[in-house]
Amino acid sequence: MHLMSSRYDCVWLYDRCDQLAFFEAHVRALAYCGGVPQRSADDHRTPAVRQIVGAERVWTERLAALATQYLFAACFARPGAGHDKGGVESRGKAIRLQHRTPIPAGDTLKAIAEATLTEVEAASRTKAHIPGQTVWERFQEERPRCRALPAGACDARRTPCLLVQHRAIVQMEGATYSVPSMWVGRTSTAAIGVEEMCLCWQGETHGYATQPRGAQVITYRPDLPA
Repeated sequence: MHLMSSRYDCVWLYDRCDQLAFFEAHVRALAYCGGVPQRSADDHRTPAVRQIVGAERVWTERLAALATQYLFAACFARPGAGHDKGGVESRGKAIRLQHRTPIPAGDTLKAIAEATLTEVEAASRTKAHIPGQTVWERFQEERPRCRALPAGACDARRTPCLLVQHRAIVQMEGATYSVPSMWVGRTSTAAIGVEEMCLCWQGETHGYATQPRGAQVITYRPDLPA
């Protein structure tokens, strides 16, 4: 996310570009900046736009919920027209060259993302916005003009209801997870995030690290009582 007035940036790395990452990134960036800009300009993406009717975009339900909770106007660039939001396009390229070249290494993607964000923030304190003023100083002037964050952060996770199959497994996002055998035939509630997810039934909750499509997380320990 690039604030056009102060040129302040929030950068985070994801291993995929889907609806979960799209909304989690918005929640993370707004919390990082400590305020909500009154208007945003995004790429024309399927996770956010369900349909185009003339010049209007029909939002997805999740985007409508996000914009309603944070009170910002979501606008979208035209398909194939990167110059509609040239500021963030050029800044994204500059960040790749300045902070991602050569490609950094780390134990986890989260560690690399945190290191990149730290570098970008440190650079804002020395990079000049106008003569005699840095990006960070300009951001301190811009932040009071943003709307206040809501009392509670928006939960960017998806919460589908999933039927537990006869082998005590469920399938989510193309991956397979095992659950206690007592859940067979029951409908569990999932909370799927970018890095982790959990399954809940009648107050009992089991958490898992989110797996890539095709992976399996099978453990028989929950089956031992049965």
